[in-house]
Amino acid sequence: MSTPDDLWAQAGDIFDAWGLSEIPFTESAVELGQKQLRQLFTGRENELRQVFNLVRGRERKRIFVYGWVGIGKTAFLREIIGVLERKAPKTLASYISLLPGMDLSTAALIGLARKLPKDDYAQHLLTQMGLPASQRAVEKKTTVKAGLSGSGVETTEETSPFSRPLYPAASFEALLDRAYQKFDRIVIGIDDLEKRNPDLIRQMLRDEQGLLKSNAWFFLTGHPATITHDILARELGLFDLALELKPLDQTTSYRMLVNYLNSVRPKEKQRDYDELQAVWPFTQDTARELCARSEGIPRMLNRLGSYVLLKAAELGAPMITPDVFQAGVEFADQQLRGQSGLTIEEMYILELVLDKGVLSDESVTLEELDKVRTKEFREILPILDNLVQRDLLKRLPSERATEYAPSPLVRIPKSDPPV
Repeated sequence: MSTPDDLWAQAGDIFDAWGLSEIPFTESAVELGQKQLRQLFTGRENELRQVFNLVRGRERKRIFVYGWVGIGKTAFLREIIGVLERKAPKTLASYISLLPGMDLSTAALIGLARKLPKDDYAQHLLTQMGLPASQRAVEKKTTVKAGLSGSGVETTEETSPFSRPLYPAASFEALLDRAYQKFDRIVIGIDDLEKRNPDLIRQMLRDEQGLLKSNAWFFLTGHPATITHDILARELGLFDLALELKPLDQTTSYRMLVNYLNSVRPKEKQRDYDELQAVWPFTQDTARELCARSEGIPRMLNRLGSYVLLKAAELGAPMITPDVFQAGVEFADQQLRGQSGLTIEEMYILELVLDKGVLSDESVTLEELDKVRTKEFREILPILDNLVQRDLLKRLPSERATEYAPSPLVRIPKSDPPV
């Protein structure tokens, strides 16, 4: 019987045979350091060119980067922030994810304050909100001694209590003025608007027009459903550029796969894109199959690639042959469908989409809606969007209707042959 130490060694032998130190794939660019992101980031040259041409101007701009779940918005935004930090002198560039319950003003305030570790006011604001600060914010209280002549003054210090700034937009403006004493350009990147209800985000954008029209540059990322004509049009004019990220082509996906594999290879064993061994332990055929099945969506490439390598390691496979790849696809399907927390309604909707292939307002029936105690298609949109977040479904990029289909990670059951 193998001991845990033996099993660890066996796993190491498999990865050594593949020439990899670990599984290279990651589900979110947030988990990557800036150096890792530079090594992995691939493509998007035209989109980056548009952004950097705008940034060369003197007037501040507001840019909205949008695309469907998993398309690479976070990586794109963080790459822009990283380039500005490295290449743009006198530029302060900040990245923050919009957390549940957080408004844009608070997000912008936190993002800016974190980039000013030596500013007392910035650190005081962070302390007020209960966030880590580079120095402890204190309140000084002065007491004058009464009585005998020559008595001195006593000063006591108390830690500032945690409290959210009463007017975060005003606090941001005040901090922005302080930051511009040291920097020529302030860039605030706010990510993950797509994780909130699109209607709430649209209202938030309208409510915070003053913030977005302040003297800072803003980069926001979100869901296509967040952006409507009125937000882009003259009456609001919130954004100077709405930039859509579309699925990567297969050549770019292949290069991304090579970058990921090279990131966990010894330097002397890293490969160029055109080398036959560049995608090892995948064969050329299974590497192309991985890219094709991922449909140009980076998150799908990462998740499916991870599941395939996990299954291959379990099988002790020396390489990813078509049979091993198919076993990895089935493993991904099992793992995703077996996720904890799925409700009966979510499981029913998932099976409904798998059965129909595409689910929309036009294809769903009243009887099917009744089974989840709803009467209209829009009432099941939160369920569908939750399944998208879990990578079980994908929302189709259709302008004429709201349509959902199985994600590339889920196997569509084969239809029974006609009798």
